[in-house]
Amino acid sequence: MEMELKSYEKPWLPALKGAFLVLFGVIAMLQIFGGLKALTILFAVLIGATGASLIAAGMLSAKSSFKGWHIITGALNLAFVAALLIKIDSSRLTVIWIMLVWVFYYALTELAEAVILIKESNAFFALFILNALLSLLFGYALYVIIGNFVAQSVLNIGLIAFVFGLANILSSYLLSKA
Repeated sequence: MEMELKSYEKPWLPALKGAFLVLFGVIAMLQIFGGLKALTILFAVLIGATGASLIAAGMLSAKSSFKGWHIITGALNLAFVAALLIKIDSSRLTVIWIMLVWVFYYALTELAEAVILIKESNAFFALFILNALLSLLFGYALYVIIGNFVAQSVLNIGLIAFVFGLANILSSYLLSKA
């Protein structure tokens, strides 16, 4: 099967996610807000913006054959936001586990997008596999801080989020040029 660089209908989505991850990363690295609650709210905003964007993409894209996929994945993102906000005053363990489950879910959706692009012979599938792997790395860093929520752990999460955000922004640039 010959792969080619084909257009991608929503190159702005990785840019949006990238901008939030860069912001999350900077805030975490500089420890501006210092607490898990503030980072959880920012994380919920990231997930919510992703969910709302996916729903909008599904509803506004007239020619997409994946409208349902976008709407369902967007709605599931919003469900994670609700779970985070409902449990925001719960234990650190509960909040981080909700984040971890979302990261795993997001990595799976990135892999599903890659499979869709492979079926369309679109070489951009590689960017989605990269994003899935970076999501899992971010998830691993979250998992590590469950038992060790100290300044260095938050700095490491911030650094990973920052790099992941830059990778998303660069991915969106490539996706927009096809």
